[in-house]
Amino acid sequence: MKYFNKRYWLLVLVISCSLFGCQDYLELEDNTSISAGSFPTTLEHVDLLVSSTYGVQHDWGFLGHYWHGYGIYCFDHTVDFQWKGTESWIGMSIGMAELGDSKLVNEWRDLYRGIYYSNSALEGIRSYRSIAPDSEMKRLDQYEGEALFMRGFYLWHLQVFYGQPNLDGMGVPVITEIPGSLEKMSVGRSSTMETYQAMIEDFKNASVLLEGQFDNHRATEWSAKAALAKVYLFAEQYDDAKVILEDCINNSGKSLVSFDHYKNMFNGDTQYEYNSESFYEVGNRAEPEKTNNNGSRQQNTGSSATILYTPFYIDNNNERSAMGYSNQYTHDMNLKRFGYNDPAPLTQMEEVNGEWKLLDSYVTQQMDRRANAGMQTDGPDPRLYVSALQPFFDSVTVAGVEYPVAQAEFGKWWQMSPTTGIDPNTFYGWPLKKNQFLGGTIWETRAVTGANFYFIRLPDIYLMYAEVIKDSNPTLALEYVNKVHRRAYGYDPDAPSPVDYMSLTDDTKAPTGDHLSNDPLLYERWAEFFGEAKWWEDIRRLRLGDEESVYYKSVASGRQIVWRDEHYAMPIPPLEFESNTSDELIQNPGY
Repeated sequence: MKYFNKRYWLLVLVISCSLFGCQDYLELEDNTSISAGSFPTTLEHVDLLVSSTYGVQHDWGFLGHYWHGYGIYCFDHTVDFQWKGTESWIGMSIGMAELGDSKLVNEWRDLYRGIYYSNSALEGIRSYRSIAPDSEMKRLDQYEGEALFMRGFYLWHLQVFYGQPNLDGMGVPVITEIPGSLEKMSVGRSSTMETYQAMIEDFKNASVLLEGQFDNHRATEWSAKAALAKVYLFAEQYDDAKVILEDCINNSGKSLVSFDHYKNMFNGDTQYEYNSESFYEVGNRAEPEKTNNNGSRQQNTGSSATILYTPFYIDNNNERSAMGYSNQYTHDMNLKRFGYNDPAPLTQMEEVNGEWKLLDSYVTQQMDRRANAGMQTDGPDPRLYVSALQPFFDSVTVAGVEYPVAQAEFGKWWQMSPTTGIDPNTFYGWPLKKNQFLGGTIWETRAVTGANFYFIRLPDIYLMYAEVIKDSNPTLALEYVNKVHRRAYGYDPDAPSPVDYMSLTDDTKAPTGDHLSNDPLLYERWAEFFGEAKWWEDIRRLRLGDEESVYYKSVASGRQIVWRDEHYAMPIPPLEFESNTSDELIQNPGY
């Protein structure tokens, strides 16, 4: 995997000052220092500026650590909590996020750092154009397109986290240039619609400038067009979305990978990443030999996000051991939504000669479920096994030795701790699988893993297209929903199959009473992207918060989820109000 080294980030701060005249003391004749006249003066300098915009993806407050387990997974109930000692963390799942909580602050800081670096790169490109030879202009266009894409990318994630979902609500501050004074650093909130419009302009311009850029380790024309289509959908500009989605479908050259490829593309195996259905992904690279004992707290090219929800395994003493912090696991209600309805494993045991074992009938049943996933009417959606690890049947590697996965608990595998409040008769405790590194504990990996994060894949394009045409052409919309569904069950996406939905209101795997039980389009969005931090986007867009809370009911062994609409937008960090004095910077209601 290609990556963008963070060792240049501090340099970029100095570069920005040199470009825009922050201090006279940077005007040095010493050619070992950076000055306004000496940087950027080559295409390589520009590449350095653009590379820095990618580097922020790995930052501590964003995908480098916080985004998943300290954010999105809590909001949309991807996870439940094995660790119950942090009230503010649980509060993020039950609708009681706290103002100033560090788990809600760092995202703001680092996403705006990404925008700052993007603006720095754009300024540097404009500066270098005045001296660049004609032969470099095409490449400069592509660099500019990359920087515009990355600015829109960071703005998208800011809106997902802090902006209100209603189009006439409050978005986030939109910053499109390097502030030249303290006064210009005070920027108010744009409306949600204005925030989307800023992304639309960036992605639209990027798609033109990136024509001819084919390095899929970086942003391409099709990365920008796919992102543009998504923003159009969220901005409720459906006709525009339809045009771009059809362009992506017909002209991008993208195609769905096979199910065998799909199930292997989330865990850091490089032969399955940057594949034919990926429009843009964040490339992580783990280099544990280059980090200290805790690579999660220093600059690196991978991510430490998974240490919060690493698997448990059954060690040589029949104890459940954690591969990392292992504070979170797949919320049990997600298994039900995937159509898994078998009894909890600790109800399926027997004692033989003083030793506990799983019932042979249960083992046979579960092995059959896995071998014939998708072919049993009473069995689960095959994507369950892509998204989560089944205790006792999946395995992980520790110090070069394979061990069975355990339920997310400590103690003997056949017992539950009496202090946790977890009922062994109803507890499943499957660890998450997507984006996990399954080949070592955090002490082996220095807490840094290399599984890529997918931003937009072709199934997203198909399901967005189905959504924008479902009223005008429901038959074609159903076909695009079925393309995604067929691949998940191992069938040719482009030919009718035995598992096809018969209508856009057909039964899904979701249980009766779930609002997804008769909505194949929405169910496919949930199931296909489960564990990819996407469902929260749809919860916000479609205002599903109340229905989701009714379905999941509780977390952390009984803490009731109480929905409130203010929870769609997380609080802006209090520190921002100390440095940003704009009257139009207004805190989200409820905090």
